[in-house]
Amino acid sequence: MITVVLLGTFSFAQIRDRTHAHEAPPTDDNQSKINAKKTKRGPRAIAVVEFLPGGGTRLVPVALWIDGHYYDASLYGANPEPMALEPETVYEATNYGEPLGFFTVTTPQELKGSWIAAGKWKPRQALDEKLAEQAAKQPKPKPGNVDDDRPVLRRPGSSSSSSGEGSGGSGGGNAQTTASSRGSSPAEDDPNRPTLKKPAEGAPPSSAPPSASPTQTAQAEKPSWSAPASDESDPNRPVLRRGKPEARAWVPELADIPATKPGSVQATQAKPDANAAGVAGKSYPAVSDAGAYETRSLLYAMNAEERAAKSDEMRALAIDEIRKFITARHTPALPKTAAISNYDLRAYDLEYSNSPTLVLTATLPVAGAKAFRGAEFDYFVTFVARQDIEGTPIKIFSSVTDSNHLDAFPRMEIIDAVDADANGRGDLLFRLYSDTGISYSLYRVFPYDTQKVFEGGSGA
Repeated sequence: MITVVLLGTFSFAQIRDRTHAHEAPPTDDNQSKINAKKTKRGPRAIAVVEFLPGGGTRLVPVALWIDGHYYDASLYGANPEPMALEPETVYEATNYGEPLGFFTVTTPQELKGSWIAAGKWKPRQALDEKLAEQAAKQPKPKPGNVDDDRPVLRRPGSSSSSSGEGSGGSGGGNAQTTASSRGSSPAEDDPNRPTLKKPAEGAPPSSAPPSASPTQTAQAEKPSWSAPASDESDPNRPVLRRGKPEARAWVPELADIPATKPGSVQATQAKPDANAAGVAGKSYPAVSDAGAYETRSLLYAMNAEERAAKSDEMRALAIDEIRKFITARHTPALPKTAAISNYDLRAYDLEYSNSPTLVLTATLPVAGAKAFRGAEFDYFVTFVARQDIEGTPIKIFSSVTDSNHLDAFPRMEIIDAVDADANGRGDLLFRLYSDTGISYSLYRVFPYDTQKVFEGGSGA
């Protein structure tokens, strides 16, 4: 028995030795990879730019994405205003993922217990318009204006040559004779003729940059911001996208600007206009990020026939969700002929799948029913769907509430899709209306469901 144990122990030791013999010893490269720290990405701020009915604009902070976590941008780093609203912070607003313009924070202000900011809005200018504007500023050459320094191709024996090179002079004949004696042409004796020079051996290649592509030119138009954070005593303080300090222009007090009210939503989806200055009463997501990132269109294009068909299907599914809510909550019933006419339908391509994510938000008033506060009674529904292989919308998320249940079920209003954490895919950004105020939420969409990744922020 003892012999068996000893043999087993000896065999195990041999196997262990052979195993370690085949393991590669640690090298300097492997050790450096183990000890290398992951590069931390700077913060990414998500906000909402609101175009007010009076013609002004303001910005509402929503979320901060820092080291893989979301934080409430209306509270983070408040001193006294939150970090996301530090003056000269620059946000790029988007519409369906396409750049819309830049908002530069000038005056943070607390309004009704919530932080918002006034600022300067600059619409994005299209590349062709930018180039045309720059070309128009260039001075036009005057007729007959000859530049004596411009390169000139000279012919042998030309009268414009220097003395002794003319065809009628003796110097020209001597030059031609000398050239013929060497077996070369007269042009080779012209010191002013253009020549192609080869680089010297061992000389470094030319450092001239290649011509920029249209995409690179458009990216170069975006202002780059490298100003440090206001709290210079903290070297680890996150820094958002900053602009160059400018003279503070007078801006009206935000308390004097009418707040954005939930207006009637549109029944059609217009193609995003990257040059639009913004529509009064509309809101757009905005991102401040000092790091390098790419933007792409999140729009799923549909023709008029497709849109009409999806609209009918989505409204029918939304009505079914409202009826389920009525059955569970014993709220005012709907007439059999009830139909949704006040709605907003969006179609997004969120993850390069070429498969649409359909988002419908709608309001359905009920005639004769009254809310607790005496106002008109409404049902509010948000319905998100993906398509199956036959193109039929399948529910992956829904939210229903009414005028009397906003305390328990906030009304959801779609703002837009936004790449919230710079991973290349879009997330759905909603504004939430409850009986106590306004907040925001971000939802990540998967093939068969959704996941809420953030809820917070505040609005006045």
